Amino acid sequence: MSINITAINGRNPLFDYEAFESSFNQLVSGTALDAQVFAFNNFPVPVSSEANIDLLLVLAVNPEKGNFYRFKKKDRYVYLHNLVIPVKFVSHLKTAPVTISGLQLLHDAEVLDYSTEISSLRFNLTNYLVHKCGFQKDQLYVQPLIFIQNPHEQVLDNYLVAPQLDFFALNRYFLESTSDIFISYKEWKTDAGYAALPHQLHALAEQAIRDSEIGFLTRRKTERLGRQLTNEKTLFEELNKNLIIIHGKAGTGKSSELLTLMMKCTGNGGNALFLSYNKLLIFDIARTIKAHQNIQCLERGGSMPGEAAVLTLHSFFYRLARSLGVLHVLSAARLEKLQHHLKERMRLIYNFTEPLLRQQSGWVSLKQALRSTTTLDTGAKEAGLDFIRFLERSEDFKPAHFNRLSKEYYERKVVLLSQVEASKTFIADYYDVLENTLLAISEPEVYFEQHGIAHKHSLLLWALHLQEHQVVRNEGGVKITLEGFMEQVSRILAGHQRNRTVFVDEAQDCHRFEKDILLSLYGANNLVVANGGKDQLVRHTELCNWEVSQNKKIAFKKYYTRNRSFRIKKTVADFCNFVAAQFNIDFHLEPMDAPDDGELLIDFRQQNPDTAVKEVFNHLALKGAVNGCTRYESLLVLLESNSQRATDQGELQERPAVMVSEHGNIRETLHRRKGGWKYMPGLETYKDRFWDGTIDDKSQQAVPGPHESRIIYYESCRGLESWSVACFALDKFFNQKLEEPDAALFLAEDLFLATDVEKRRQMFAATWVLMALTRVIDTLYIQLNDRESVFGKVVAAYLALDPAHVRELGPHLVKQ
Repeated sequence: MSINITAINGRNPLFDYEAFESSFNQLVSGTALDAQVFAFNNFPVPVSSEANIDLLLVLAVNPEKGNFYRFKKKDRYVYLHNLVIPVKFVSHLKTAPVTISGLQLLHDAEVLDYSTEISSLRFNLTNYLVHKCGFQKDQLYVQPLIFIQNPHEQVLDNYLVAPQLDFFALNRYFLESTSDIFISYKEWKTDAGYAALPHQLHALAEQAIRDSEIGFLTRRKTERLGRQLTNEKTLFEELNKNLIIIHGKAGTGKSSELLTLMMKCTGNGGNALFLSYNKLLIFDIARTIKAHQNIQCLERGGSMPGEAAVLTLHSFFYRLARSLGVLHVLSAARLEKLQHHLKERMRLIYNFTEPLLRQQSGWVSLKQALRSTTTLDTGAKEAGLDFIRFLERSEDFKPAHFNRLSKEYYERKVVLLSQVEASKTFIADYYDVLENTLLAISEPEVYFEQHGIAHKHSLLLWALHLQEHQVVRNEGGVKITLEGFMEQVSRILAGHQRNRTVFVDEAQDCHRFEKDILLSLYGANNLVVANGGKDQLVRHTELCNWEVSQNKKIAFKKYYTRNRSFRIKKTVADFCNFVAAQFNIDFHLEPMDAPDDGELLIDFRQQNPDTAVKEVFNHLALKGAVNGCTRYESLLVLLESNSQRATDQGELQERPAVMVSEHGNIRETLHRRKGGWKYMPGLETYKDRFWDGTIDDKSQQAVPGPHESRIIYYESCRGLESWSVACFALDKFFNQKLEEPDAALFLAEDLFLATDVEKRRQMFAATWVLMALTRVIDTLYIQLNDRESVFGKVVAAYLALDPAHVRELGPHLVKQ
C-alpha cells in the first residue's frame, strides 16, 4: 500500500513532494502499511513575529497492533508515533560548507544560531493550536526544524543540513538527534484520535484561513506597499549605501516607508529585521508583512527570497547581551560598582542639600535649586530629586534628622540593590548592560581586560560555547585566551548580522548606547531609521542624534515625509492640532484625503454604566464593519492603568521593583497587580470579541486575531492604528504622566525651556496624549472624569468653539 502526502494550501517550491513521498514509502512501508503525511504550505497565520512557518509537516503512524515504524538508537528501538514539525527553510547557504563546532553550526566562520526562532515557533504554534484549534496543551509537543539546504550533511537538535528535505534526511535527523520520544500529540496515539486526525487538520486549515483574513485597513496597507514598491525609486537607490533617516510627524507614513524598504530588501534576497519598542506593534507589523508575503507568494508561485523578522528592541538587545555573555559577567561585579557610585553621589547630594535645609528652604525651592545648579550633572540631579522626595515623605522630618534620614536612604538603596539578581540584570540595570555590550562589540580587548574574562571560563563556557583551542590549561586552572575570546565574539556577531538590513521605528527615542550598538554591529549603510523628532519623544528625555556615533559623523541621507497624514481624518487632526497648540508643541498635522471628515465623541459622564459602554462599542465596531474592517481593525480600546480597575478587587498587591536608570541611579517602583477592567464584567457576552492586553500574565496569550478588538493600556498603543479608538479616563492618563519623574527632565537641555519646569512637564504629558489620539483613522471616543482638570479644560475649550463633527455625549450616544 502506497502512502501519499496530502498537500494543504498549495505546494512549496522548496519541498520536493514526490521525493519525500517516495523516500517515506521506502523506509516505512516494510512495517507500517497505514500512515499519514500532511504538508501545510506557507502556514498563513503569523503565529510568530520572528519566523514564518514555511511548511507545517505532520506525520502519523496508525497505532493499531502490528503497524509501526521504529529505528535503533544506541541499544534500543525507538518508535515514531506522530510528529508536528513546523519547518523554516534556509536556502541561501549553499556555497561554503556548514560544519559543527561543539554545539554550534558554522558557515564561513558565522554562527548559525536560530535558537530564538526555534523557541518562538515552538511556544507560539503550541499556543495557537491550544487556544484557537482546541488541542490539549498537556498532550502537545511541537518540534520545530530549521532546514538548511547545503551539500554538507549535518545534524544538531532542531537543525538539519542536507541537499534536500526528504524522509531519508529526516530519518537521519531522528537517529542522530538527542530526542528519544517521537510523539507530538498523545491523542493521535489512540485509535479514535488517529481516525480523527484528518478532520482535525481540516479544521486547523479552516481556522488558519479565518485567522489570516484581512480587512480594509490591512488591504489598504498592502496595496500602498505594492504601489510604493513600484513607484519609489530614490530611497531604493540609497538602500545599503548610506544610513537612511526618514523624518516625519505622527501618522505621516514613516512606518509605511520602513515596511516598503523592508519588502524591497527581502524581495531582492536580503534579510531584514524590523525593530520597535512596542510588543503589540510587533504583532501588527508581523500581520502586515505576512499578508503582503502571502500575496507575493501567490504571485511568485513560491516563497520570499529573503527572511523578514520583527522584534522589540528590548528582546533584540537582551539576546545580543546574553549571547556575548555580558549578562553573566555583570551580575557579580556590577553590584559593588553601583554601591560605590551611590556612595559618591550621596556625598555630593548631602553637601548640596544640607546647608539649604539648615536655611529652612521649602521643598519646592529646594527642588528648583537642585534643577538649576550647574555644579551637579544630570545623573546627580536625578538622584537628588529622588532623595528630596524621600525626605518629603518622611513623617517626622526636621533638619536635625537629616543625618539619620540620609543614612536610612543610603541603606535602603543598598538593600534594594542586593535584590537585583543575575537573571534580572538586564531589566534592572538595562543601561549598563547596553554600555558593556557596546564595549564587547567595539573594543573586545578592553572588555576582556576590564572584566577579567580570562579567569571566567566556568562562567562563560556554555554562554559563549567556548572550544578547546580557545582556552589554555595549566596548573592554575583553565583560562580563556584573548584570541579565543575575540574569535568567538566575531562568530557570534556574524550570526546576528546574518546579511541583515535593520529597520528601526521610533528611532528618536533610542538611547545613545542602543544607537551605537546597532551602528557598530550592522554598519550605518545597513540601517534605516524612522525619526519623529522631539514632538514624539516619550521614552527618553533627550532626543537621539543619529547623525553622530561615538564622536564620529555618520554618512546619511535624510528623507522628509509630508505633514499630511496617511491615517487621520480632518475632525481628529484638527483636535490634535488644537491640543498641541495649547501646550506649545509644534504639530501642524494635515489630515488625510478622505470623502468624509470622521467624528469626535466627547464623554464627561462620571459614572458610565455598562450599558453605555456597550452602546459606545457597538457604535464604533459597526462603523468599522460597514467600511470593510475586521474587528481587529475596527476598534482599539485604551485604558489608564491606575484608575480603571474593578472596584471590588481590594486585594490588589503592590511589590517594590528595582531598576537602575540611564544615569546610574537606583530607582524603586511599585509593581501593581492591576486586576480586570471595571467594565469587563458587563461585557461578558462580548468576551470572545476582545483581546485583553491588560492582564498581568500575558505569557500564555495567543496573538490577537482578526475577529478580536484589543483592550490595552495607553503605554502600549504606540504605532498602532484602528478605524475607531475609545480612550477612557484620558484626563487621568494626562495627570499620571504629569507626575512621572521623567516629566521634570523632559527637554531639560532645551535652552528656551530649561527653567520652565511646569511647561516641560505639561509638554511631556501632552506628547503622550497626542500619541494616543493619533492612533485613530475615523472616529475617536474620549471619556474624561473631570471637566476642571488641566486636560479637561483643554477639551472643554475646544467644545466651546463648536467644531463640526464633534459631539458631547449626553444620556444617549446619539444626541437628541
